[in-house]
Amino acid sequence: IHMWRKNDIQALVEHRAHRCGIRVSRICVWGTSRLAYDGSGAVTRDKDNKQWATFSSGKRYNCDLNASYNIGARYFIREILKPLPATVRSRLLAKVPEAGRRTSATLSTLLALNGAMAA
Repeated sequence: IHMWRKNDIQALVEHRAHRCGIRVSRICVWGTSRLAYDGSGAVTRDKDNKQWATFSSGKRYNCDLNASYNIGARYFIREILKPLPATVRSRLLAKVPEAGRRTSATLSTLLALNGAMAA
């Protein structure tokens, strides 16, 4: 029953957004708070307070903020790669291979993709 309500809420929000002229896009959010946005790998959650994550580089961040960065990056990676011709896309993916798997893409992947496009 819980999933039914979730889908109803998503459908209602999408309907209202389309009515207001807002574009809607669904992103796979699996693993977004598990992966560090700076590309340093998996994070470890604080044992006492699960909302804090420690990156392998030693930085401590909020898990929700980290996930938000990664969700936004996945959206923009898709929007950058989708309209490109296959030859250009394959050249970019050769330079930034982690952009090919969007389920493991982070903000650092988007920055690397942006740098590869500028070069």
